[in-house]
Amino acid sequence: MKKVLYIIIPLALIAIVVIKLKSNKEIVKDKVYQYDKEQAIHVQVDTIKSELIGAEFAYSGTFEPNKETKLSAEIQGKINDVLVDVGAFVTKGQSLIQLDNSLLKLQLQSAEVQVEGLEADVKRFTVLANADAVQGVQLEKQS
Repeated sequence: MKKVLYIIIPLALIAIVVIKLKSNKEIVKDKVYQYDKEQAIHVQVDTIKSELIGAEFAYSGTFEPNKETKLSAEIQGKINDVLVDVGAFVTKGQSLIQLDNSLLKLQLQSAEVQVEGLEADVKRFTVLANADAVQGVQLEKQS
């Protein structure tokens, strides 16, 4: 008896699902608009002609650019000078602003001092390596 129930219940469930899917398909088919490809479509047409418009018409509006770019600087800093006007045409590579570069100059001086110190270290280790006072590996690490 249990074997029969194991067969009948899944078959009944499958039959219910198939019947429900068929009814859903018919409902959706009725709701979707289906047009006849052979039937002509009515179109309303108007002819455009050129004519002059008098100056008595005035319109107000807002202009928006067809291309807009958000600008951001690679480095932060204080702006000393703006080199272009608002709305001016600019070309690729053109400078737009002048940043205060005093902080960059200080960073460059600091880097130059570090380079000089490292060069002095390399010279010192070279002399010591030639005199066999240090291993060559330490010289390679400093280079």
